[in-house]
Amino acid sequence: MLTILPLRRHATPLNNESIASDVFDRLQKATTANPAELAGLCRDYLAEARSTLAQLRSALAQKDAGRFRDRAHYLRGSSLVLGATAVARCCSDMERMGRNSELLEGATLLDQTSAALDAVQAELAKRLGQSVVPIEGSAA
Repeated sequence: MLTILPLRRHATPLNNESIASDVFDRLQKATTANPAELAGLCRDYLAEARSTLAQLRSALAQKDAGRFRDRAHYLRGSSLVLGATAVARCCSDMERMGRNSELLEGATLLDQTSAALDAVQAELAKRLGQSVVPIEGSAA
């Protein structure tokens, strides 16, 4: 039986750093020979993250806590690789919610995650140019 409990009040706050500079700098250094590779990686991440958010919303609507946890775990991992720490923190909270079958505040946390992803996209576009922004409706 699925229990829906309120989200703990320490849910992930968003801060001013949407991308961890040290992680991004390492990625940039690793792709120095081919800068388009980093832009492509970022574009793929953004498209896949949007798709995963839609899957999370679907899992929440179906009250599928296991799928909610799984998709949150997936997005947390890819976000950490890119240094999208605010997105990763939101995903960690969603993983906990799914693991505990506590989905009452899931929509609020998904909105926070979406806002964090918007901030990541804006920061990536600022650092790498608009080519990192995926075409609407595309997925990696």
